This record gives sequence, structure tokens and C-alpha cells, in this order.
Amino acid sequence: MRNSKLILLTGGAIVALLLIVRLSYSRLSEQYEATPDAEAVADMTAPDFSMLNADGESVRLSDFAGTPVVLNFWATWCPPCRGELPYFDEAFQDYGDRVAFVMTDLTDGQSETVEVVRDFLTEQGYVFPVYYDTESEGAYAYSVSAIPSTYFLNADGTLHSYQIGALSRELLYDQLEKLLE
Repeated sequence: MRNSKLILLTGGAIVALLLIVRLSYSRLSEQYEATPDAEAVADMTAPDFSMLNADGESVRLSDFAGTPVVLNFWATWCPPCRGELPYFDEAFQDYGDRVAFVMTDLTDGQSETVEVVRDFLTEQGYVFPVYYDTESEGAYAYSVSAIPSTYFLNADGTLHSYQIGALSRELLYDQLEKLLE
């Protein structure tokens, strides 16, 4: 009899604790969304950083001011990155006269080198411009913790939207159209 009361009290305490955790989680999730909505990011200025272009010259993201920008962080060893690159190549050919494509390879100099990337691009026949984040400035500025990561920047240098993870062709084209509105 005494054991059954103890079991009931313990079970009741566990249920109460689970309810408290669930309510707390719900309230905190409403306050701290993983991905902010468009209104929340609309006025955020995109962080500036330097990278190298295909000729080895230093280029800053701010050099593209006045033009909408698609900033994509990727690497050749990343399967989801490889999966979306054909869409970026096609989009560059369709929108490259109106949007700057800043395809930023996370070039660490060990597993990802400029030579490896150049060979990969030649092999695949991609024509979009590639920039090399050899000092990880872009990765740090954008707190890149997963790739691919894509940022859509308005011509005034503010963040329009972003996507962590691979983009489908439809989502990429949808974001490009919204960026140009």
C-alpha cells in the first residue's frame, strides 16, 4: 500500500514536471525563432568581409553595393552544396545581368584548396563567379555553421532573406524574383 502511494506521487510529480517543461518550451520557442521572418531581418545590414576572386585579387562584399546580391557559402566536399550548384549556375545565366552572384567557397587551404575548386568548376562546366574565403572572414562574419548557406541581399546592402541548407531550383528562383521586386 505504501509503495503504491509512492509510485503514484512520483508519477504525478513526473507528469507535472513534463507539463512545466512543455509550457516553458512553447513560450521560449515563440520568443526565439530559429529563422527570423522577413520583417525581422528587413533592416539588418549585411556584414562586410573580404575574399579573393578568381585572379587572386582581394574583393569586398561591399564592392557589390548598388546591386542585389546572392551570397552563397559552399565547398566541393559538401554533397548538398553540389546538389544545388546546377541551380545556381542556371540562375546566374538567367539573372547574372541584374544580380551579383557571390559564390563563396570555404577555402581552408587543406581539404579545400583553390586548385581543387578550380578543377571541380572546370570538370562541372560551371560559369558562375567564384570567390575564395581563404581567411574565413565571410564564414565568421555570417556565423556559418552549416553549408550550404545562402543570403539574399538588397541593393542597399540590407539582408532580404536567407536559407540554411540546400535550395531547390524553385525556391532559388522565387527568392530571386522577390529580391528584384
